[in-house]
Amino acid sequence: MAGTRTVTFLFTDIEGSTQRWERDSAAMARVLRCHDAVVREAIIAQGGDVFKTVGDAFCAVFPAASTAVAAAVAAQHALASEDFSAVEGAAVRMALHSGTAAERDGDFFGPAVNRVARLLGIAHGGQILLSSTTAELLRGEMPAEYGLRDLGSHKLKDLARAEQVYQLLAAGLREDFPPLRSLDVLPNNLPLQLNSFVGRDDDVREITTMLSDHRLVTLVGAGGAGKSRCAIQVGAALLGSYADGVWLIELAPIADGSMVAGSIAQALNVRESTKMALTDTLVAHLKSRRLLLVLDNCEHVIDSARTVVAAILRACSAVRVLATSREALNLGGERVFRLPSLAVPPPREAVPAQAARSYGAVALFVDRASATDGCFKLDDGNAPFVIEISRRLDGIPLAIELAAARIKVLSPRQLAQKLDERFRVLTGGDRSALPRHQTMRALIDWSYDLLSDQERSLFRKLAIFAGGFTLESAAAVCGGDTLDELGVMELLASLVDKSLVQAGTSGDVPRYGMLESTRQYARERLSEHGELPAAARAHAETFLDLARRLERSYDTTQDEDWFAQVEAESENWRAALDWTLTTAHDLLLGQRLAGELARQWAFLAPAEGLRWIQRARTTIDGTTPGDVAARLDLAQAQLDGVLGMHKAGYAAAERALEQYRALGDADGVAQAQRHAGRGLVLIGKVVEGEALLREALSAFRASGARILAGATLENIGLARNVQGDLSGTRALYAEALAIYRAEGAQRLMASVANNLAEAEFHEGNAETAIQLAQEALASDRGAIFSRRTPYLMSNLAAYLIAVQRYDDARRRACEALKIARNVQYEVAVVWALQHLAAIAALQPQADQLRLRENRRRAAGLLAYTDARLNALAALREHTEQQEYDKVQAVLREAFDEKELASLANEGRLWNEDTAVEIALL
Repeated sequence: MAGTRTVTFLFTDIEGSTQRWERDSAAMARVLRCHDAVVREAIIAQGGDVFKTVGDAFCAVFPAASTAVAAAVAAQHALASEDFSAVEGAAVRMALHSGTAAERDGDFFGPAVNRVARLLGIAHGGQILLSSTTAELLRGEMPAEYGLRDLGSHKLKDLARAEQVYQLLAAGLREDFPPLRSLDVLPNNLPLQLNSFVGRDDDVREITTMLSDHRLVTLVGAGGAGKSRCAIQVGAALLGSYADGVWLIELAPIADGSMVAGSIAQALNVRESTKMALTDTLVAHLKSRRLLLVLDNCEHVIDSARTVVAAILRACSAVRVLATSREALNLGGERVFRLPSLAVPPPREAVPAQAARSYGAVALFVDRASATDGCFKLDDGNAPFVIEISRRLDGIPLAIELAAARIKVLSPRQLAQKLDERFRVLTGGDRSALPRHQTMRALIDWSYDLLSDQERSLFRKLAIFAGGFTLESAAAVCGGDTLDELGVMELLASLVDKSLVQAGTSGDVPRYGMLESTRQYARERLSEHGELPAAARAHAETFLDLARRLERSYDTTQDEDWFAQVEAESENWRAALDWTLTTAHDLLLGQRLAGELARQWAFLAPAEGLRWIQRARTTIDGTTPGDVAARLDLAQAQLDGVLGMHKAGYAAAERALEQYRALGDADGVAQAQRHAGRGLVLIGKVVEGEALLREALSAFRASGARILAGATLENIGLARNVQGDLSGTRALYAEALAIYRAEGAQRLMASVANNLAEAEFHEGNAETAIQLAQEALASDRGAIFSRRTPYLMSNLAAYLIAVQRYDDARRRACEALKIARNVQYEVAVVWALQHLAAIAALQPQADQLRLRENRRRAAGLLAYTDARLNALAALREHTEQQEYDKVQAVLREAFDEKELASLANEGRLWNEDTAVEIALL
């Protein structure tokens, strides 16, 4: 079976064998001897060859898919007849995949071998899985007594294309199994890869072993060595080991070490808190979680990465970190893995094509060259030149990929000659003394020299993007009078073909980016050509325009679509703000951009957004246009409101209102009046707030701003509600709902449904309120991120408490609490805790001692909520106040004044973690 040909692999292993060995090694040894004999006999009987065994795992190869399937069925039948009760059973999982593979020294290598191993990894004991390739080969050849069950498309741990997986059915075999253990069911954000992972299986195994013994492992190596890809594959291999998932944090796009914690928080969907530093918020979030963080590209923010990782590892015992960097983090307990170059054939040794494919560097070149040119094949004629290329490039993956991309225009012989010309400086001397970046520069220099003048120009300008870009943004930033969007598209496609730009997708939108080493090289070239200021300004202007377009489309765009755009471009906004404000290249442009991003930051990271606005405000001087300064104040009012800082929000809105009035900007005046009026209502100045809101409403109606008019009607409804005018409240909400329905603003309709529920509840119609709240909640569930959800759930909990459905209310309050903490919505945390306090105080208990203890907890919790609302300058609305008063009355009956005061004093000193812990007892 030597040579390269299409074969079928059968891999098997015993599910859960490690635990069985630990429980009874002697019994397991006996079982394994029996298992090995049965499986080997079934394989040999069908003409298969066992080419490797690892522990209880068998790796076998067959010339035909039909015989491999017959062996698998025979083995399962034979195993089923054995008595493995001494180890509580030994279920064997099996997987089959067909493809070409290279054989060397009795072992097999190549993507097909990796694929069948990944397929085995998602199977259950007793199950036989087939890849789509094997299933196709069996059509027309499979015995009638066998069948195939289509289990659908699944992402495997090689992160390559999804695989259509089939289960083999046969008489006497179990048919019903749990869902497959594929990436689809495990929590992670690991990206699927557009090409195969080649040549590093041994490295992945060694790194995974390191992570089992060490909480911090750092992959150290040169740029282009493949650290990022290897780390992602390690993460995929370990997905099943971490209950809370594996999370990739890409640090390459950030320019400032202060953004490290923010990047981790964004990947984990941890929202910033106004009460503590972001690193502390992260630590609090991670304390109770078991997960793996993959921090990619730490070298340019090494000090900040070291600080954040140290804080996490000190406090979070079940968190492990896999970092990639050009240097170690130098933390206690860190294990450094120096990622080697891919294996190359030994020097001065003639290696035939078949044997050469088993070396990682050659295999990678062949894989990428074949993808570039479907006609390319490695043979004994071109193998010496491919081997020379791999050797001369030191097995560096990025260098090899760049070389393979040229196979369309240069033969392997020509490529080898070209490398000799370009890398003469690297021959002889102490190669290890040269910085790795210089090697990458030489490689990219060579690729850059092959570009046309137009390709070079676009390549340089694309370096201005951070975190990737779309064709539309590339055309806006890099195009011009002589280069339209179609021209940019053609040049961009060429750069993708040449492996200088990477292509992917964000949702349904194609998205592009550069490897970081390539991007840094291009940025240096951009600077050398004197093009950096113009490109950075065009970039900032483009993303200012995008911010404005997203703001205009917010009310009529689905949450998922709108937020996907915002999240995809977050690094570009950070880069633009950094260039305009931090380095003071264009303060006015930065001020404009900061003022337009309030809603985006409300979704992404409101506290960070507020910091950018405050930074922009510090740059205001006598030359700043009034509308720009006013817009910054209005943006601050928005984010202050999101963060529950209502006094500060009102002050900011008042500043904006004064400036818009001076400018004679009627629309700006109305917007500022609305935010100022809402702020006044929420800090208890209801009459003054309502007056401002009604002025804003008149202006919006006059200008035809219907959605803003609807929002203002809701704000006025809140004011009337606080003042007890329930019929007026209902009428205002109904009018707002009619506007939203006519405008197709589905998101806002959910908000009105919730407000109508409040009005019904105040009228004493609790069951109607429950129904409306459930409808509002159902329409809100589709959002990727929503600050409404915990608020809606808390209201529903209050209504359920009122009708004494305490268990249902507790479930809703607990869910609201969890979501509110995840999105750092402190006011909603406070409401959820109050509802849990109400349940503790009001729910009847047969055990009077337990009831008294519950009420003690309730007293402390209510005092905690009082303290936090006071700090936030927030006001209890009617529902919360009514519930609060009822609970306080019960507590006053249960405890004397002195004891109640003592319990309250204790509760006021709690932090949020303590309050939550006590509430959930």
